[in-house]
Amino acid sequence: MRKPFIIANWKMNKNVHESVDFVRAIKEKLPANKEIGIAAQAVSLYNMKKVAGASNLQIIAQNAAAELEGPYTGEISMRSLADAGVTYVMLGHLERRRLFNESNTAINQKVLAALKAGIVPIICTDEEMVQTEVNGKIHYVFQQLKSVLRDVPVNKLSQIVISYEPSWAVGSSHQANPEIAEEGCQAIRQSLADTYNNDIADKMRILYGGSVNPHNIYQIMSKPNVDGALIGRASLDIDSFLQMINYVELASKEKLQVI
Repeated sequence: MRKPFIIANWKMNKNVHESVDFVRAIKEKLPANKEIGIAAQAVSLYNMKKVAGASNLQIIAQNAAAELEGPYTGEISMRSLADAGVTYVMLGHLERRRLFNESNTAINQKVLAALKAGIVPIICTDEEMVQTEVNGKIHYVFQQLKSVLRDVPVNKLSQIVISYEPSWAVGSSHQANPEIAEEGCQAIRQSLADTYNNDIADKMRILYGGSVNPHNIYQIMSKPNVDGALIGRASLDIDSFLQMINYVELASKEKLQVI
């Protein structure tokens, strides 16, 4: 069974002190039946990991270089991130593609570098897909994801995390639609099954990202192909984030209040 994974993506928010204080406030309140992570600015990651200690909080990098070392001024090495205790790295986020012109080829190189350094990639992908019909059955091919996963060893695929992010939902005020989240995640899973096999597709966790908040996370997480959420602005507040990582309890509480 795939373990739910809830991730806060802070983008370029919170300084070192704010990041450490946030970790200190939540680290003893994390549910054991879910994986919880925070993707913060690189300058904060080492200190966050030290404060997180032996808790099950995953410290996540928002980006890193494709090269493990060398004359690349301003870049961040995957090896250095691993040495700092980073367990995951987010790659291919829509904002990286739009603002920094990151290509599928560049992201693919970063995925391979992350795996070489022992860091698990969280690969972000949007709704770019090609619909095909085979023997009367509709299949989806995510060209973006197919390119980014090129040359990844088959035995490494099941540990990789995918995040489905519709471009219209990222950084917007739109309400996330649970049906759209399920449709996109299911299509990605089918595409993985078609490209590799059902076993790999069943093991890979697929998250949904885009306008997730305390009011819609339970409905989104209730969908069978949604294994987690990548949360932006709603994750910046401690109480809001704690509510979202305990979405089942939150839904029960709201139902009781309505009654």
